[in-house]
Amino acid sequence: MIFTSLTFALFFFIVAAFNYLLPVKYRWTWLLAASIFFYMFSGPAFILVALLIILLTYYGGIEIEKYGGKKVANQLYIVTIVANAALLIFFKYTNFFTSVAFDSINFMRQKLFSISNPWHNSLIVNIAAPLGISYITFQAMGYLIEIKRGNHSAEKKFGYLATFLLFFPKIIAGPVERAHRFLPQITEVKKFHYNNISTGLKLIVFGLFKKLVVADRLSIYVSAVLDNADHHNGITLIIGVVFYVFQIYADFSGYTDMALGLGKILGYDLIQNFNRPLFAKSVTEFWRKWHISLSTWFADYFYNPIAIAKRDWGNWSVVYAFFLTFIVLGFWHGANWTFIVFGALQGLVLTAEFFTRKQRKNIRKKIPVFLNNLAGILFTIGYFAFSLIFFRASSVKEALTIVKRIFTATGGSIYIENPSIILFSIAAIGFFWMVEFKNEYFNELFTLSNNKHWLVRNCYYCMLLVVILIAGVFDGGEFIYFQF
Repeated sequence: MIFTSLTFALFFFIVAAFNYLLPVKYRWTWLLAASIFFYMFSGPAFILVALLIILLTYYGGIEIEKYGGKKVANQLYIVTIVANAALLIFFKYTNFFTSVAFDSINFMRQKLFSISNPWHNSLIVNIAAPLGISYITFQAMGYLIEIKRGNHSAEKKFGYLATFLLFFPKIIAGPVERAHRFLPQITEVKKFHYNNISTGLKLIVFGLFKKLVVADRLSIYVSAVLDNADHHNGITLIIGVVFYVFQIYADFSGYTDMALGLGKILGYDLIQNFNRPLFAKSVTEFWRKWHISLSTWFADYFYNPIAIAKRDWGNWSVVYAFFLTFIVLGFWHGANWTFIVFGALQGLVLTAEFFTRKQRKNIRKKIPVFLNNLAGILFTIGYFAFSLIFFRASSVKEALTIVKRIFTATGGSIYIENPSIILFSIAAIGFFWMVEFKNEYFNELFTLSNNKHWLVRNCYYCMLLVVILIAGVFDGGEFIYFQF
């Protein structure tokens, strides 16, 4: 059930209406039932996997807290973490690992024994990964880790924990919520507040604009170019790659805006996931602004423990932690070598920025602030765009082909099959960029979306709705991050 569909709109209207009509003590039950229905809509059998994760996490959390610092608590902690991770790996990475194993065996058979007929991978699992399994698993493991650290009490009500893990606005593509933020909200009395409804609807409308007008409009050109790289010159490929930066940002942040808006209407505050990352002045700053809930999850539960464990290595502990974290983070996006390369590229530049921080600081003192900021922003966007070539490609070979043609394919004209697509795309990017620029540097000045005058505010959102209806692409499909 895609957020931009009429089916989902009807579903959410019913859920929100009954959320306020039902007595307070039944509302969490209603939201849990709605979340289960939403989850089963994509495949009824998948709820069994989600239920298994919830059961492991629920009983594991209670037992870990019960035994405290005893050895049995550590054993239970390891078992529940490994079990959760094993389910994620099985559904998401079985095909990748078995394919790598068979490829390696066939390579050795050919090189060492000159056997040309390859063994075929008979272990391929033709099962789609359950909806949002990455996000459910990460939130479950974060919950268990905090209990083990003594920072959070185990939730005694199974239904509350299930609601936390299955809450439908965030289940598909985040944000990756923390138990200590979400669980207390379940028991809060949620009265009908106009401000919650108004704020939520504004977030949903702007999220729809990002998705339908910006992201899905850009995807037409991006797909035509990057899916047929052999037929396009370097300039066209650069345009396609730059468009993809805005496409994936508008697509993912649009989903997040909608998720936050849906949660707000229901009375829940979800974690902010983006903070205008395209204005980051370094890649290090970029990852503090992009997919914040996932970045902080990896920082708290992966990067910091590794860096601390290897602190005897000095600065190299940071390098080791950077690379390991971002390779795993890249691999989290999908079972493909392209994502590993994407993660390694992030680790590489973060390491370079870490070791050159003093030199860069000295250089900044000699250059005007405006030029400093502009250079930093352009480098960050450029490097991110380059790494996204691997992120989007179906194989490393395909990505390298695009990179090669960017530098070597100089002949021919820029691809413009339909001028209106280019014009609409540039106009959408321009408006989106202006809104981001204004919010980044002039947030307190004149605003349309939060103007003190009722008429100005509503005219602005009416204009957005009209633009969505006129320029929106309504057959663009699901959000990019749904596959992760």
